[in-house]
Amino acid sequence: MFCVECGKEGKTYDGLCLDCYLKKELIKIPDEIKITFCRGCDAYKINDKWLRGNFEEDIKDYIRKNIKTNISFEIDMEDNVVACKGFFEGREILKEKEIKIKIKESLCNQCSLFRGGYYEAILQIRGADEEEGKIIDEFIKSNVDTEKSFISKKVKVRGGIDYYIGNKKVASHIAKELKKEFDAEHIFSSSLFGLKNGRKVYRDTHLIRLPGYKKNDFIKFEGNLYRIVSIGKKIEIEGLGGERKAIHKNDMYFANKVDVNKRKGLLIHEDEKGIYVMDEKTYRTIFFNKPKNWEKGKEIKIFEWEGNFYLLIE
Repeated sequence: MFCVECGKEGKTYDGLCLDCYLKKELIKIPDEIKITFCRGCDAYKINDKWLRGNFEEDIKDYIRKNIKTNISFEIDMEDNVVACKGFFEGREILKEKEIKIKIKESLCNQCSLFRGGYYEAILQIRGADEEEGKIIDEFIKSNVDTEKSFISKKVKVRGGIDYYIGNKKVASHIAKELKKEFDAEHIFSSSLFGLKNGRKVYRDTHLIRLPGYKKNDFIKFEGNLYRIVSIGKKIEIEGLGGERKAIHKNDMYFANKVDVNKRKGLLIHEDEKGIYVMDEKTYRTIFFNKPKNWEKGKEIKIFEWEGNFYLLIE
């Protein structure tokens, strides 16, 4: 075989000897990159794709994917100069090029939707006390951020709070997790919002109603005082004498929540007979028989009911 360029005899590559072939542009680096920075968040668009994360690595990744070559290579970049190095038939090929970077500002799709008040679902939280409300609020915000969605608005209403969520899949996931975590009632509905590209668009509503009771609450049921031990398909309750039983959730309609004024107790002494606990409110020392599975170091609480003191290990 002869080189069509110089006439040299030997192995050819597309009709050229190795020396002539290496004179060709074997590595083609893009001329420019268009970058748009969002004015509302930390997102950036490289050509036509909005991204968040490691800006420098995303730039390199874009260049790497848009380099035209048939050989393996690696790249390095400093400022806007790209250095691309590859090998062909044992020969090193180095190509450097200054890329033109066009920069502008705009709003990313998500920020545009957020500023326009867009939402796909409403999370209606009902029946949460102050502590539960804080936990739920943090949980919703964390999940929305993780899933790259947004809360369009948050509205206090009678009995709770409504969260307007930008993505219905995110809202559905949060609703299922809250139902599981708080043993809450979950009611789902969907309503027609409009048309998009000829298809019907629906908005979802998730009502999350927390029960009026939780673990370690006290209730009066069938004339006796009980502590809620656990909540599952049934509710396990424990009487003052340590006896336990399981009741149906519907039975809670016949129970009344009771505030027994739980307060901290301080362990003063422990022996074979039992433990001595000081009431941090009255400074009175009270003796208790050791409860089952007693472990020193656990938080101790006490409460008074009908003239008697009881020990509570939560």
